[in-house]
Amino acid sequence: MSDVQFDFKGKNFVVVGASSGLGRQIALELAESGAHVLAVARNETRLEELANASPLIHAAILDVLTASADDWTAVIEGFVEQHGKLHGGVYTAGISGATPLRGFDTAFAYRVMETSFWGAIRALQVMTKKRISQERASFILFSSVAGLTGEKGLFAYSAAKAAVMAGVKSLAHDLARDRKRINSISPGYIRTGMTRQSEGDMGVPENVIKGHLFGIGEPKDVAGMALFLLSDRAEWVTGQDFVVDGGYMRGAWN
Repeated sequence: MSDVQFDFKGKNFVVVGASSGLGRQIALELAESGAHVLAVARNETRLEELANASPLIHAAILDVLTASADDWTAVIEGFVEQHGKLHGGVYTAGISGATPLRGFDTAFAYRVMETSFWGAIRALQVMTKKRISQERASFILFSSVAGLTGEKGLFAYSAAKAAVMAGVKSLAHDLARDRKRINSISPGYIRTGMTRQSEGDMGVPENVIKGHLFGIGEPKDVAGMALFLLSDRAEWVTGQDFVVDGGYMRGAWN
């Protein structure tokens, strides 16, 4: 058990991309801390498994690539009607894959941006409405150290994650009128279902492995930062990006 415990009893959060990886870990830890969690993803089987892990986790099937504002509203309003306004939300959905300049799949490159950036914007437009979320609610978008370093062969992913960081800086102004907060988290290399699939296609460059001073990470290594930013201990923090990378930004330049 962690030596830092959060108490989110009576609070309500949405986690998008919750069926695996970072989203799943954050949803579980929020529920363990007493929160009601609306877990949103498109994989029905994995969502059901997650919902079965805690009575405080409620599953909603939604594809961020195709979901309209009405789709988001229907899913989130149903949760709010049952449990009350949101105290925050976390958007972890994203896809990665090789996009070398001389041979990339254009449709895939657009899908990378749509999933990481535009999907997040569409979700936020609904989650941050006054009738949906409380004043002082906290929202988190997931970026990546790739948005800072520009990883080789990943221009679409790197650009999408850089867009998330830049967007958060601007969105902080929009949300400040209701004292709502928004921040981003930029993890290093985390072992998730997505990265394992990428490993099958591209492998993991030796310099990436060596660059992580504390080794390759797991979802639990990042979830604590998310819970802190959702808590009232971070109520004076907005418009920032938090690098949680096992030392990669330092080790990569050794």
